[in-house]
Amino acid sequence: MFTKSFEQLSKKDTHIAGGKGASLGEMTQAGIPVPDGFVILTKTFEEFLEKNNLTSKIQKELKKVNVKKLQSVEKASKNIRSLILKAKIPEAIKKEIEKEFKKLNAKFVAVRSSATAEDGQENAWAGQLDSFLNTTEKDLLKNVKKCWASLFTSRAIFYRFEKKLNKDKISVAVVIQKMINSEKSGIAFSVHPVTEDRNQIIIEAGFGLGESIVSGQITPDSYVVGKK
Repeated sequence: MFTKSFEQLSKKDTHIAGGKGASLGEMTQAGIPVPDGFVILTKTFEEFLEKNNLTSKIQKELKKVNVKKLQSVEKASKNIRSLILKAKIPEAIKKEIEKEFKKLNAKFVAVRSSATAEDGQENAWAGQLDSFLNTTEKDLLKNVKKCWASLFTSRAIFYRFEKKLNKDKISVAVVIQKMINSEKSGIAFSVHPVTEDRNQIIIEAGFGLGESIVSGQITPDSYVVGKK
């Protein structure tokens, strides 16, 4: 099994579904109306690397990195991503992804990276890896590979070394989720992210998709809500 539906996942499954995938599973199980979807598991990415003999090649590139020399980070990133994007997805993995996609009965899906190290107490990988909105069946597998490759962007490699995570095993799952044509989107922080006031919830919202807020394309409306 290379994939799991949101219904089969919970917050305990970060190691197989990444932070995003596990949270979507938790919300689905809690009865929150989450758009349908499934997660391509971390073991699927690892099998893809193994079948294409990429694990040792990636390690070899990472050993050449010297974070004090930005050029070495960029070179390693370019080489690793090229290896991933040129490699073939094994037939069994390809068939399962396509089968699960058809079950969603959706013309457009979001293809979102979900790192296993995302949003820990010490580290925040959220927003570091790539997501692709309005993906059709034609671009589905290509965008899955782009999500896998985004674990090795220059920024992600630099962050890994900066936080001394370069010897830790970090993997990535991919969330495939039905797109909805949202009128308004928002992001909520359960604790004020600047003052750390636990009585305050911060909501930032705007019209259209949430991606425009996350990527900084728009300046969102900001609301401060007192929990009491």
